[in-house]
Amino acid sequence: MYDFKFADIGEGIHEGKILKWFFKVGDKVKEGETLVIVETDKVNAELPSPVDGVIEKLGAQVGDTIEVGQTIVLINDGSKTEVVEDKKETVETKKESLSEEKAAGVIGEIEVSSEVMASSNETSGSKQTTENKALATPVARQLAKELGVDIKQVNGSGEFGRVLKEDIYKASETKKTPQTLTIPKVSVSAQGEVEYVPISNLRKAVVRSMTLSKQVIPHTVLMDEVIVDQLVELRNKVKVQAAAQDIKITYMAFVMKAVILALKKFPHFNASFDQENERMIYKKYINLGMAVDTPVGLVVPNIKDADKKSILELAKELREVADKTINRTVQLSQLQNTTFTITNFGAADVAYGTPIINHPEVGILGIGKISQKPVVVNGEIKVAYVMPLSLAVDHRVIDGADAGRFLSQIKSLLNDPMMLLLS
Repeated sequence: MYDFKFADIGEGIHEGKILKWFFKVGDKVKEGETLVIVETDKVNAELPSPVDGVIEKLGAQVGDTIEVGQTIVLINDGSKTEVVEDKKETVETKKESLSEEKAAGVIGEIEVSSEVMASSNETSGSKQTTENKALATPVARQLAKELGVDIKQVNGSGEFGRVLKEDIYKASETKKTPQTLTIPKVSVSAQGEVEYVPISNLRKAVVRSMTLSKQVIPHTVLMDEVIVDQLVELRNKVKVQAAAQDIKITYMAFVMKAVILALKKFPHFNASFDQENERMIYKKYINLGMAVDTPVGLVVPNIKDADKKSILELAKELREVADKTINRTVQLSQLQNTTFTITNFGAADVAYGTPIINHPEVGILGIGKISQKPVVVNGEIKVAYVMPLSLAVDHRVIDGADAGRFLSQIKSLLNDPMMLLLS
């Protein structure tokens, strides 16, 4: 029997809602066939069957919400009940087990934890677990790891003292908020009529992500502008070639190429800071993220191995990924493992901004609207096309001087864009 669970897919996604089932109990299914569509905060994910077999039981119905670690479906694949061993104890994995030993991924299984919770403690109502492990839902455990909360120190509000995700959020706020500071409650005046509108799941995800970033990362922002007359001219020429290949070439593709070359020269911008272990994690690949404004909120997909693509290839994939993101058909893999992000203020007719870093990255570049303005070149005033730039960096690991050099490299490449074509 194969217990297919909703996996920890990262990106702050802890739960999803069943939108559509493609099979019912008793149906035969083959490995790779789409079982179900699950709506998450950011995408509608199609989950394929990891094995061949017969559907024994559906873990949730259309409209139900499932959490990470919860069984989606039981598939009779002819195998015996899975057995997990931990410290000389054998525990039979059952449908309702809270063991986090394995969670089925989109394809196959992924490891989550090597600990096993004793099932006998659940039924007896005891709050004690194997080796004093906290009684908690899988989604609460994952959330605690992300927010740096010691789950053993959290008082659970669920049945039998089970720690829920709401308890983790509360513990995180208490941990990161100074004891002298209390978050004021929102009071509403009785002056006139008001309307209460719950925020969407995506907006909740954005709230968590932005709050985490500002709580953990000390931001500093550098702003400058670059004359892009040659870039405007080059883009107008390339547009013809791109159109012949059914590609819409935008300035973003050139900016992405400039950022890629700058990341290669300054690899500490394509990294993450592991504060717990006091070390830098340098990525040997470049997955370039771009903030996409969708009808339901901001989502940041990325282009994998962007450093291996030409400007035209970047432009083509940029459009494809953006369209899929807006339509909520982007793959989960395209939301994961971003190494550096670009956000476009110009799309909102804005010149400058103070972008918030996409944790655990160490920098983000904001580009503003290109406009014509008078500038001084070689002692003479002329009208030129100017692009505003805003670079936010993690000041724990990147100093202002390094940030300045990184931004200057990007400016140099955008000012003389032929260098982009030669790289």
